[in-house]
Amino acid sequence: MPAHGENRAQLVELLPRRTGIHSPADITSLVNQTLSLVRVSLRRDEIELTVDIAPHLPSIRCRSQQVQQVLLNLLTNARDALNERFPDGAPEKVIEISVKSFKEEGIQWVRLSVADHGNGIPAEDAEQVFDPFFTTKTKDKGTGMGLAISYGIVSDHKGNLWFETEEGVGTRFHVDMKVNNGWSLDTQLGVVDDDSSPKE
Repeated sequence: MPAHGENRAQLVELLPRRTGIHSPADITSLVNQTLSLVRVSLRRDEIELTVDIAPHLPSIRCRSQQVQQVLLNLLTNARDALNERFPDGAPEKVIEISVKSFKEEGIQWVRLSVADHGNGIPAEDAEQVFDPFFTTKTKDKGTGMGLAISYGIVSDHKGNLWFETEEGVGTRFHVDMKVNNGWSLDTQLGVVDDDSSPKE
């Protein structure tokens, strides 16, 4: 059977793409647009949402709709984790969103983080989290493709998707994306996707 990394690489190759083409995106607007799609459902589940976005963030080169899909997938997982641990309301039933920029080895990055106070990811499952069709959820909650697709999208953008977790405490996913990933500006009318938003 293929190793975990081979499964992920194969998934990246299957993703539809326009290689090296981007539209410049305001990460703050991108996050706020995405959160507007989920606020009602989070309130219905008695989940509090906290947002900490650093000011004056640089634009990033990306396909905005795909990055929004990654954020939606992470928010969905966080919501499911909280609902599993806290079927009713609780002070800890919170999703924390943060966005900041940082430099590493002279390269400027933007980091988008999504944290929850769910049960955390068991150690025996951690290495498989990004594998296609792997899930600990029931069939009606997910297919095991959300994180795998997100991993493929972020990799295609030359970024990194990773997480920190502690059983009984919670999980924090990070999406690290380069401000300049080497892509060219898409100037063709009708294909710039900066203002497009995925449907919930």
